Order: sequence, then C-alpha cells, then structure tokens
Amino acid sequence: MPETEDKKLEETAKNTAPEQPQKEKKESVWSILLPMVIAVIAALLFCNFVARPSRVIGESMQETCHDGDLMILWELNYHPQRGDIVVVNNHNPLNENLIKRVIAVGGDHVTVSQGTVTVNGKKLTEPYVKEKVWSGADADLTIPQGRVFLMGDNRNHSADSRVIGPVSTSLIIGKVCVRFFPFTAIRTF
Repeated sequence: MPETEDKKLEETAKNTAPEQPQKEKKESVWSILLPMVIAVIAALLFCNFVARPSRVIGESMQETCHDGDLMILWELNYHPQRGDIVVVNNHNPLNENLIKRVIAVGGDHVTVSQGTVTVNGKKLTEPYVKEKVWSGADADLTIPQGRVFLMGDNRNHSADSRVIGPVSTSLIIGKVCVRFFPFTAIRTF
C-alpha cells in the first residue's frame, strides 16, 4: 500500500512539474511588458497635457532657433510673459503654427518704429535680434487683455504681430523651454 501512494505522488510531481516553468514564463513576460506599457502611457499623457515636442519651421527666429530644430514646449498652466518664446497654433491669420517671442502682454503699450521697440515707454534691449537694423511695419497700440504682441528675432524675415496684430493667448500651444536637437546645440530657454 505505501508503494502505490509513492507512485501516485511521483506521477503527480511529473504532471505538475512542466506547468511551473510555463507559469514562470508568463509571469516573466508580464513583469517586462507591464512596466513598458505603463511607461508608454505615461509618456503619451505627459506629451499631450504637460510638455510636447515641436519642430521649428522657417527662419523667423534666427539666430535663437533654426529651421529644423526640435524643441520641447511647456504647456501645463502656462501664462505668457514678456521675453518668452512661444508656439502659436495654426488658428491664427497666417493659418500655420508660428514660433515667436512675446514682446508685450495684455495691458502693455507697444511701439515699433524704425527698428526700435518700446514697451510701456521703455526701449527694449534685444541682444537676440539677428539684424541690428531692420525694417517692416510699424505699430503703436495698447495690447488688449487676453492677447500678446509677438515678434520674430529675425525681424526682416518674420510675419508677426506687426502684420497680423496681437494674438489671442488661447492660441498659444506652449512656451519653448528646451532645444534638444541638434544635439550639438542643446539649451534651455
């Protein structure tokens, strides 16, 4: 009688032994896949609601940004400030995404004349402007609340608020905070 119980135990051990490695393989696959899936979901949520990548198209922000540069835009709870570089969505009068510098915000009085910009009576010091002498449309206005006055740093090659007027802050996708490509020119803004 004890022999039959031993044989039954051996047969049971043989039958259950192959199942354990398969179960361990399944757990091993999930232990790898689950963190990857969570990371992808977290990255997608981060890129859609907090910060997103954007590519510079055009030369209107040279020498600060160049055509083809890849930037990270900060959009979570962003409120435009003078001097920020922002991206505006394509629902503006030019029907294309724009990258520009905020010159003035709602309530500011801005004057652009003969290559000089003044905000609230103070001449701006603009070391980022590509050309020291530039032309283009003049402006003299007070910016309405909820709007910003934008200009490109490459003033001779920029369609900006001198042409399209102040832009609604609701059209701003976000503030440029990091250039991450080209790798030789990585910097924060």
